[in-house]
Order: sequence, then C-alpha cells, then structure tokens
Amino acid sequence: GSLGGKARGLAFVNHLLRHHWARDEKSDVEVGVPRAVVISTEFFDRFMADNELYDAALGDGYDDRQRKRLFLRARLPGELVSDLRAMLVFFHRPLAVRSSSLLEDAHFQPFAGIYETLMVPNCATDEERLIELCRTIKLVYASAYTSRARAYLRSTSYLHEEEKMAVVIQEVVGRDRDGRFYPSFAGVARSHNYYPHGEVRPEDGVVSVGLGLGRLVVAGEGGLRFCPKYPQSLPDFSSVDDILKNAQRGFYALSLSCGLRDPEDPRAYQPERYEISVAHADGTLGPIGSVYSPENETIYDGVSRPGTPLVTFAGVLKHELFPLADLTGQLLELGSWGMGCPVEIEFAVDLDRDGRGRRQLAILQMRPMVVSHEGGDFDIDAYDSSELVCRSDRVFGN
Repeated sequence: GSLGGKARGLAFVNHLLRHHWARDEKSDVEVGVPRAVVISTEFFDRFMADNELYDAALGDGYDDRQRKRLFLRARLPGELVSDLRAMLVFFHRPLAVRSSSLLEDAHFQPFAGIYETLMVPNCATDEERLIELCRTIKLVYASAYTSRARAYLRSTSYLHEEEKMAVVIQEVVGRDRDGRFYPSFAGVARSHNYYPHGEVRPEDGVVSVGLGLGRLVVAGEGGLRFCPKYPQSLPDFSSVDDILKNAQRGFYALSLSCGLRDPEDPRAYQPERYEISVAHADGTLGPIGSVYSPENETIYDGVSRPGTPLVTFAGVLKHELFPLADLTGQLLELGSWGMGCPVEIEFAVDLDRDGRGRRQLAILQMRPMVVSHEGGDFDIDAYDSSELVCRSDRVFGN
C-alpha cells in the first residue's frame, strides 16, 4: 500500500536532513523527525472491505455521527492489531495519530486540515493503550467521509473513490508538566509570505509560532509572526498597545489523565486549552516570556519581575537563547530546494535538554505550498480618477 501524502513528506524531509543538512557539531540543537510508524493504505482497503463499509461511507443515508459509530464498531485486521500491540512495547510517550491520505499534501490540490489529527496520552494499562490507539485509527479512517471532506472533494477534480487513507502514528514532542504534555513552543514556517512588510520580500518567508502545542497556530487562533531574515521586525508587536492586543492569550496541551475516553466525544482525543498563567506556573514561560507592568505601562523581557506575564518570544528572537530564526530559514531553503516549490513546515521545539545535553527542533510535517501568481496586467493610469469608486495607497495583495 501507499504511505499517503503526509507520511511521504516526512520520509522525504528525513532523507533531506540525513543527506543534505549541514550539521553544526558545536550546536546543542538536534534537528530531526520524531519517531513514527505508518499504517499503509493496504490496511485501510482491508478494513473497509472486511466490514462492508463502502456503501455507508459513500452513500447519503448516514450523517457524520452515524458514520463514526459504524467505523468504531468495525474491526481492524487482526494482523494490524498484533503489530500495534508490538509497537506499544517501544512507544511510551503520548502519540499523535494523523491522517495521511493519498491526496493529502498534493502539489496542486492540498487537503491540509480536512482530515483528523488525534492525540492519545498513551499512559494507561497495555490493553487500554491498545484500545485507545485502535479507536483513534478508526476515527481517522472515518474522517475521510465526513460531510466536510465530501464537500471539499466535490469542489476538486477528484472522485471520492480515488481517496484512500494511510495513518501516521508519531510521538508527540514535549514534556510532562504536572499532568500536561506540551513542547516549549511550536509553529508553522512558510517559504512564501503573502503579506510582507517594510524591507521584507515575499520570498523571505514567514514563521508563526506560539507557546504549547501547534494547534493554536495551525487553527489561526493566535501566535507571533516573524520573518526569518528579520526576526526583530515585528509589525504586530511594534508598541506596548500592540503587544497587549496581539499577545497569545492561552495555549494547548494534552491532558495526561489516563483511562478509556468516550470516542464519541469530539474533545476526547484533542488537546485542552489553558491560560498563560498555567505555563508561567509550569516554568515554561521564561525563555519566551515578558512581563507587563501596569504601573509604568512598560513591558520587560523575562518573567522575573512582578506583573502580567505575556508571550513575546523576546528571549528567542531578541536575545537568541535559541536559534529559531536561523534554523527555520535554513529549513525553508532546504525544503524549497528539495521539493522544487515553496513549502510549509510544521515544527515543535523542546528547550529542555535531553540525556545528551541537547535541545530539540522536531519537524512534524512538510508539504508543498500552492502559490498562485495572478497573470492579469492592470494599468491604473489608463483610467480617469473620476471613474474610481474608491482609492487607497495601502491595500492587501490579491
């Protein structure tokens, strides 16, 4: 069977890092791909055929909840269950169970965000861990046939019968912090910036980053944006008022409460949102935080002073406690060269040193960016100003 688009992208970036990444022996940062296992589309075909699910999946007689129940009641191939049981002997960290369909991460019609990514704490008894993992795999399979996925496929040139689902089981990057599992920060780097500012050019790229799991950034709920070439030029953080308005309000972490969850609860295998004060208490805010002092309306780098804690990434971008701008810039350049087009890279960073004294930048996904270049040639000087409905010297690109 096929690995699917997402897994294929991970395998490719792993190859690029192994053969083309210029490792700095003096650096204490390990750049790599987290351990992962891929369930190929062969098992998806067997699961759908053995349980006679195609009619229910492709027909219009079921809603999303009913389809989900049918998939949860169905049985995974025994060979796959045996392999998963053996895999869990070696995997004891929380796991992300991610879709990797045939059409995902295609160069001309990306399906990013259409299918499920689920997380399991992987901390209960061996049997409960296996049950939870099997349930999340079935839910990822079911996500190929949700009303949202069906509507999106209808808007493309593909047929639903062409789509097949592989699954990536990937270790979650981060640490256990008082029952909450999350990395120091995570984000998305893109090698094309649609809205450059100042001296920044579109091809200089853009990085969106936030404290905790990357869901905050991927879902567009917040985070800080910067250009890898000009990491201290932050238009969203140019004044105290801007920082107070745009700074991250909360973060996502995976609750490590063990035991079986209700698979029909849409929040069962999703991270939970916490206030920034929780991260401050966990001790993870120091390298990326600042404090706002209302007495003198000033923001101070670091979190040692009294005041309101804020996520500003001052320690990383201004004081270079971690080479985030340099590393993301190099990775975007390498990925664009390798794929032959602009790319989008999801990553997570763990600032806590491992047993070898190294910090970690983990690449969770790399996919092509679809960048359209409008071919219209419009000469505004050919029109009389009296014919204009409105006029502005500052506009977004098309």
